[in-house]
Amino acid sequence: MTTLSITQKPAGKLRQLNIMRDLPKVADLVELCFHHNMDSEGKSYVQQMRRAGKNSNFLSWASTSMPLHGYVWEEDKKIVGNISIIPFREKGKTVFLLANIAVHPDYRRKGIAKTLTEKGMIHAQHRAAESIWVHVEENNPAAVRLYENLGFQTRLRRSTWNATSTLHPHQAPIRAKIIDPPARFWENQSQFLKRNYPQEMTWYRIPDWQNFKPGLKYWLYKLFVENDIRQWAIQKDGKLEAALIWKGTAARRSPLWLATAPQTDSASLAELLLHARFHLANKKRTLYIDFPADECHNAFEKAGFTLRRTLLWMRADAKR
Repeated sequence: MTTLSITQKPAGKLRQLNIMRDLPKVADLVELCFHHNMDSEGKSYVQQMRRAGKNSNFLSWASTSMPLHGYVWEEDKKIVGNISIIPFREKGKTVFLLANIAVHPDYRRKGIAKTLTEKGMIHAQHRAAESIWVHVEENNPAAVRLYENLGFQTRLRRSTWNATSTLHPHQAPIRAKIIDPPARFWENQSQFLKRNYPQEMTWYRIPDWQNFKPGLKYWLYKLFVENDIRQWAIQKDGKLEAALIWKGTAARRSPLWLATAPQTDSASLAELLLHARFHLANKKRTLYIDFPADECHNAFEKAGFTLRRTLLWMRADAKR
């Protein structure tokens, strides 16, 4: 990709985010633009931004100690546009995620989002990024076209499923069919995990699957690093059908990682998901699963999961 240059700027001012004074206004803008699809974690994130904006000691430390990078667009003496730039490290390489790309509804269709995105891409290029990513809702064609015109290509389609329904006693699965994954299943389980969570996305909050491999390393990992880990599996005719991994977290939303064989039986998978929900009910966390779009819908719905959204993962090559 050639080096970008920003041309034909809309009226207004593009400047770097100043966390010492901008966070509350950016929080208001993000909430305004994304409130229609903001879950409890997103609302908590916005509140944290507002609280941080009132804590001068935190801001003074964070301004030099945390990678809080981004840009805002000012017009009519107020912040009407924002982009956050989040770096990730993957096998010695840097990947940048452009997030919270928001423009006030009264200032849209003026090129502000394009200018902010171009600036974010230049920021990543100058910091030796290997690649640049954006996440965009599938049902937002205008944003998809914008990113495509800037050189982004859709690499993955991912759906998020939340466990939101109430569990009833009659839904309890037949526990005899659920087992702890034995060592002999690990090779298949690992292959299924890599299929459902491709290498291209492992930079984004994906654990090292080898930490869950049965054996001494797994025992030591549970003993000294993460002592609250659960794994369940369901088999059919002596072969692994599906497996689930969960580990404790302090966040309000807690992920399940799902490994499924091709053409997994829907009823068996639903039973496995229900089993996990019953055994984790006392954790008081909203369980969710990030999974390839258009797969296992019937099983998720039978187990009381609701489709929250489908995102396109779009990537641009950052090489200049």
